[in-house]
Amino acid sequence: MTNLILVVDDDRLMQTQLRGLLAASGYRVAQASNAQEALTIYAQLQPDLVLLDALMPGMDGFACCQQLQSLPGGDRTPVLMMTALYDEASVERAFAAGATDFITKPIHWPILRQRVRRLLEVNQVMQTLRQQTEQAQMQEMQLRIALEAARMGTWKWDILANQVTFSENLKTLFGLKEDTTHKSYETFLSYVHPEDRDRVNNSLHEAIETRAECELEFRVVLPDNSICWLVNKGVVFRDTSGKAVQMLGVDMDITKRKQSEDNLQQSEERFQILARATNDVVWDWNLVTNQLWWNNNVHTLYGYLPEQVSSDPTWWYERIHPEDRARIIADIGNLINSGQHFWSNEYRFRRADGSYAYIFDRAYAVRDSMGKPVRMIGAMMDISDRKRAQQELERQNMRSRLFADVTLKIRQSLQIDEILQTSVTEVQKLLQADRVLIFKMLSDGSGTVVKEEVVPGFPVTLGQNIIDPCFSEGYIEKYRQGRVGTINNVEEDNIEPCYAEFLGKLAVKANLVVPILQHTKMWGLLIAHQCAHPRYWNESETELLLQLANQIGIALAQAKLLEQETRQRQELARSNDELQEFAFVASHDLQEPLRKIKTFSDRLKVIASDSLSAQALDYLERMQNATRRMQTLIEDLLTLSRVTTRAQPFVSVNLFQITQEVLSDLEVTIQQEQAKVEIGELPTLKADPLQMRQLLQNLIINALKFHSPEEPPIVKIYSQILLSPLDPIAISTEKCQIIVEDNGIGFDEKYLDRIFNVFQRLHGRSEYEGTGIGLAICRKIVERHQGTITAESIRGQGAKFIVTLPMNLSF
Repeated sequence: MTNLILVVDDDRLMQTQLRGLLAASGYRVAQASNAQEALTIYAQLQPDLVLLDALMPGMDGFACCQQLQSLPGGDRTPVLMMTALYDEASVERAFAAGATDFITKPIHWPILRQRVRRLLEVNQVMQTLRQQTEQAQMQEMQLRIALEAARMGTWKWDILANQVTFSENLKTLFGLKEDTTHKSYETFLSYVHPEDRDRVNNSLHEAIETRAECELEFRVVLPDNSICWLVNKGVVFRDTSGKAVQMLGVDMDITKRKQSEDNLQQSEERFQILARATNDVVWDWNLVTNQLWWNNNVHTLYGYLPEQVSSDPTWWYERIHPEDRARIIADIGNLINSGQHFWSNEYRFRRADGSYAYIFDRAYAVRDSMGKPVRMIGAMMDISDRKRAQQELERQNMRSRLFADVTLKIRQSLQIDEILQTSVTEVQKLLQADRVLIFKMLSDGSGTVVKEEVVPGFPVTLGQNIIDPCFSEGYIEKYRQGRVGTINNVEEDNIEPCYAEFLGKLAVKANLVVPILQHTKMWGLLIAHQCAHPRYWNESETELLLQLANQIGIALAQAKLLEQETRQRQELARSNDELQEFAFVASHDLQEPLRKIKTFSDRLKVIASDSLSAQALDYLERMQNATRRMQTLIEDLLTLSRVTTRAQPFVSVNLFQITQEVLSDLEVTIQQEQAKVEIGELPTLKADPLQMRQLLQNLIINALKFHSPEEPPIVKIYSQILLSPLDPIAISTEKCQIIVEDNGIGFDEKYLDRIFNVFQRLHGRSEYEGTGIGLAICRKIVERHQGTITAESIRGQGAKFIVTLPMNLSF
């Protein structure tokens, strides 16, 4: 690209002439008519040369030139100042302002052309020199930074003058002061560690004599007495005659490397000690050479002779169990490729005798500075014992789970037939036996196969009455004491011939027999048969079958208890039904003669009271009182029997409304006793409305009756809602407590169980009236509603009766 020249002149004609002349010479031209415009254009275009008129209105050329120097690149752009005539003061002023040259007007084009060409050429040369200088300075700085970063320094040994010159970096490495740049060779040697001094001196002189390069490592003692390791490389220079005149070299601080090497050596020594001391098999895999080293434990623990062990990793891989091999190889490959350091896994490793050991192997991958793995160090721990214990624990847990599952199925039913059938079915599946049966034994050792589960193709024994010719009373006692009968092979085990013949008829090759006991009484036998082939019954199977037999015995005992309890309940229910029916009929039949007694006694009192003696009137009064008590008792008995015999369906009942109706019925009594009754919030629930009325009426009458003569009764009736802790959101689990609280005479809570029984009274009739049936009616109503009733009291401090009922009971 051609050079750009900026012409600055306030004379438009001069601008045009100069533009034409410069353009004709191949230059690009920009124009400005004043100094300010010139500065703006210069900042935008960065011209290669400025042709500047000295005399311009406003800012003259001298001031413009001076400001031009402060612009970016302005001090490196040549300025040719144009003056009207040669004036020495103007010339000095132009150069002082920063002009490169000047030319006077009128301008001769040949002179201007030569001046412009020369200024551009000189400026180009100056720019090149400046760039080279800057580049050299940059390279020198980069070298200095690199040497500092690498902790390197240069030196020169003038052999003839016996003077050694250190670079600034090397002085820093040696810990020397700034004024110690030049030292004698002997002074240099004095810095070298005494143990290395002779070796360094000999190596340097050997290089001089043999014309070889010198390279060696040595230590120097720094002024603070610390040690610095250096690696030295030097080259000898000779004159034309071949005489050594100087030696140039570079020293690099390798202290950290040496420390790392020492640490590595110590680490290797510790590694070897640990490898010899540990009980594990230690291995060291060089991933660069693909060589694998093993410690002696590979011989001690796994029985391999030294000549049998190879350093090829394939030897290791081939001894990993086939089922584990691909997994382990892939896992190690993932470690190598992933950039991670730690690896561990479990697998089976083949011993020299062909058996397998369970191994827990863990390793550490060593990587170079680029992250490439170069080494793996690992240790194989034999965990065979732990694995066997773990497997045994798992087997025990599995047996426990199976035992729990089978026991649950056996115990789910309380029907004897279902218990026995479930037992043989589940035990057969659990043991995978060909036949499982339950033998119900009689006292003489004979008995019947009551349940059986048998694989098709083998004889069926269900329902058979079996008499074992070899079975004696002594065997029954042994079984009762917990004996377990085990035969692994009928043909080879030492058993009585009669017993072998008996088992042969049933196609039995092996059997396992355990007793079913109820407490200490022999109930029968649980028997497992293997018919297809002999079978070794292990300890866990024997123990499992014995435990299941115990559970069968417990289940049978519970089923028997259930049968007894069911019969008792049925008998009790029948008796209760008969009793209720009798109470109802008797009460109903007694009402008519009792009504006549009451009627005639009332007439007798009206008609003959004047003619009767005082004693006769007393007898008559007693008869009437007894009649009234009998009437009340009969009515209460009828009410008690009607709780179940005349019950109504459950509907939605507003207890608040029921309570108000009861209080209305008892208004006279409340007024007579001067009682105060407070009703709190009461719920609406599903119940028998008549029985709820009876319940509340009895409880309120009870509270009004048993009050202290010194103070009128106060009765509080309220409720609270109870939520199930298992499901506080479910409406179906809601219950309510209805509480009737009074300030009466109370009672001792040791009588709590008595007060809800029929005809139970804590006070005599002379103190408080009543039949002793009211609270019994309350309990029966509450039980029909699947609720509970209880009371809290302290003698002399009132009582609190608490009724708990479901909110949404359906009946």
